[in-house]
This record gives sequence, structure tokens and C-alpha cells, in this order.
Amino acid sequence: MSVTLRHSASVGSDVSEKERIVKMGERDNSYWYGELEVMKFKDGKVGAYSMQFDDSMKSQANTAIPHLNWRGLVGTFFVNPGRSRYQEGKYTWEVICPKFGHELTNHTMTHRGAKDYEEADYEIGECSRHIWKLYPGKSKLLPFARGGGTTWDITREQMEELMTKYFLYRRPSSGSMREDTGTSSRMTSYPQRAIDEGVWIPVHFHGISGEYINVAEEAFVELLDYLVANRDKLWIGTAGSVYKYQQEYDSLCNVAITDAGKDSFRVVLECDESKVNAYSSTFVDLYDEPLTVRNEVPKGWSDFFVRQGREAKSYSVTNADGRSYAQYDVRPNAGGVIVTAFPV
Repeated sequence: MSVTLRHSASVGSDVSEKERIVKMGERDNSYWYGELEVMKFKDGKVGAYSMQFDDSMKSQANTAIPHLNWRGLVGTFFVNPGRSRYQEGKYTWEVICPKFGHELTNHTMTHRGAKDYEEADYEIGECSRHIWKLYPGKSKLLPFARGGGTTWDITREQMEELMTKYFLYRRPSSGSMREDTGTSSRMTSYPQRAIDEGVWIPVHFHGISGEYINVAEEAFVELLDYLVANRDKLWIGTAGSVYKYQQEYDSLCNVAITDAGKDSFRVVLECDESKVNAYSSTFVDLYDEPLTVRNEVPKGWSDFFVRQGREAKSYSVTNADGRSYAQYDVRPNAGGVIVTAFPV
């Protein structure tokens, strides 16, 4: 068995065209499994797109979230739990959002900045603690934005210290959607670029049909319908999920596939933990986004079962060009995965 890691861009690059493949030796028909490929984006999509929303605004709770939920789409919401408008929409933020797969993340408690280190610690730390309680058992790693127009009377080193303390990283964004850029044709150009270039494009919004830095509801709906029409090519994921997937993918150092008995094989993915920031935690606790892998399986396979630790899931084989493929998810650095064909 040979392991091949091929790179055409540096680690961490958004435009990496890296391929990670394990090639198996010759096998008889019942035990032969083709090369193992780790997909650049979840489910083998060609690009990724994330919608981020700032300031826990009423128009987001009342307009954006219902439109997203109705279409089965998810967003990342940078919230201020200490502000009155968050409290007015508390049920939406704290019940509806986790239920429908949306991500709440740190935009500080009140969006007022801080006059000293102690206040900054409260503004940042209490916001994270509030969010962690809403997602028990999930990774504490969160994207962070401290809020436009705010003043923080602390040093850059103190801000970095607080971000490390609370497992935060600066949120990525490829553009702000607003009145002058919020036409449907302009907004759809961002996810189209993700498809065309095979990259991740995260953008952010404020008001949806109201409030400030506003995008018209009609244009927003047209964007969402465009996303639905292209979801076969595009991973529409939360900012946190795509970020973790990207960090894991870029730090992969070893992939392995071995026999595990008749109609069964074992897969291991390992990341170089020195290439990611694990803060004061562990890699597996923070980087919990499964990577999608694919390999060819014997033509007799139909449905199959994947088990990793206490987690198990069934999948169906896909067929293309006269070949059968198993595509499934594996958490790196979390032990091996056993893949087994269901009896025919």
C-alpha cells in the first residue's frame, strides 16, 4: 500500500487543490477497495459558502431565519446576548437556532467595547459561556468579531490573550451584503465564485428588510433560492463547520485503509496537531467536523454501515462510469472507522 499527499498550494491556502490519496495493491474481487480520496469539501461538493449575520437583529430573527428554515439552509449568527433585542428574540436564538442547525457565535455581550481588561474579559468571556451552554457537548471553538464602531482600551496582546482563553478565531469574510451590494445578481455572484473557483466564500449581513445596513427581503429570498438550486454543487455550511473542515483538511498527514474481514475495511485519518491551534484544549474536542472520504468498492456492494467509536451511520453506494463508490464521513484523530457492506 502506498500513501500519496499531493499539494499545489501552501498549507492553509483557500485555493488549495490538494489531493490526498491512498492506493491499494491488487486484490481479488471480494476484498478489493480502490484509492481513498479525502474530499476538499463536505459531501464532495465543489465549493463552500457561508452566510454570517451580525448584531442579533430583529429582522434576522423575524425574517431571515424563517426563510432559511423553510429551505433547509443554515447560517452563523454573531449575537449580543446582553442586548434587549436579543432578549426579545430569545426563543428564536436559543431554541429555534440550535434545533435547525444554525450557529450562534461571539459578537460580545453588549457590542459596546470595553474600557479595561476586566470589562473586556466579561464582554468576550460571558458571551462565549452563554453560547457554550446552548450547544452542550459541542466544540467550544467559535468565530469572533468584536463589533464595528466599538472602542477597546486594551492592547493587541491582551485581545489575543482573551481570544486564546475563550477558544476564538477572527471571523473570515469575503464581503458585506448591504444596500449598495445587496442586489440579487450581486449577492449570487459570491456563491457562484465559490463554485467556479472551488473555494470557500463566507459573507456577512446585517438587516434583512429593515433596520440598518439593510438588504431587501426580495433580493435575499432570490439568493436563498439560488443556493437551493445549486446545493448539489455547493456546501452551504455554518462558518464554524467550514472553518474546522478546512483546518483539518489542510493539516492531514496520514491516511490509511486496511482489511477488516470479508466485505469490510478500516480507515484512519490523522492530522498533524502542530499545524492547528488547539488552544488549551485537545484537537479532537475542538476540531470535531467529519471529513468526507470516498473510495471504490466491489460491484456487489449496495448499502453499507460506518462505525467510529460510539457513532454509527448507514449509507448507500453510488455508481458512476460503471464503478461503485462508497462515500462517507470520518472524524480525524478519533480512531479508526470500520466500513462494512450490508448483506445482500
